[in-house]
Amino acid sequence: MNNFVAIIPAAGKSSRYSGEVPKQFLKLDGRTVLELSIRPLLDFSECIGICVLVPPDDQYHKALDLIDNPKIFIAEGGHSRIKSVANGIKFWELSDVSYDYFLIHDAVRPCLRSSDVQLALNSIDNEVDGVVLGIPCSDTIKKVSVKESFILNTLDRTELWRAFTPQIFKKKVLVKNVSEENLNKEFTDEASLIEANGGKLKMVQGFKDNIKLTFAEDLNLIKSILSSQGRMES
Repeated sequence: MNNFVAIIPAAGKSSRYSGEVPKQFLKLDGRTVLELSIRPLLDFSECIGICVLVPPDDQYHKALDLIDNPKIFIAEGGHSRIKSVANGIKFWELSDVSYDYFLIHDAVRPCLRSSDVQLALNSIDNEVDGVVLGIPCSDTIKKVSVKESFILNTLDRTELWRAFTPQIFKKKVLVKNVSEENLNKEFTDEASLIEANGGKLKMVQGFKDNIKLTFAEDLNLIKSILSSQGRMES
């Protein structure tokens, strides 16, 4: 595995989380969700740097404990995830560092294990354009109508996986796909954008506790997971 740079989109405001403080800046045991999310990446010598994309008028990031880490850089995010990622790509393309891959990780996925990052890094090869961490679906998945919520059919879960982050892509592949013509299209992650353009991606099974903070009730579960990982100090 060669060197990588990380992009952390942290400029979004969740419609499903109603707290006054943006959820990426909530503190758990004295550390923000954002810091917990990116700290495992700092364990890797292959990580050249981490660009965190924040809102233009954001003040919360200035209080981050990691703000003085020489590998952490702050840049202005966009009005959507894909636009923030585009700004992150531009940041690294204008830098003078040498790297081969982009790693993109959610700012609100604080239970990431270093072993999962290593697994993803080990899975990159010349046969694929990128790798995505995830787990196979264990629940029964129903397709329903948008307006009435009527069940239309049951999907075959043997081919269904839940996609997590980090997601790692070859440098040229991500730069090519996160282009001006794609910035206003609806994609929930970068993998779906690359898939839509014919890219070849590999799913790698990680730990199922790599959950995303989406709702307020997720906080207690996240605290429990971090405690079980030995990452909570109290």
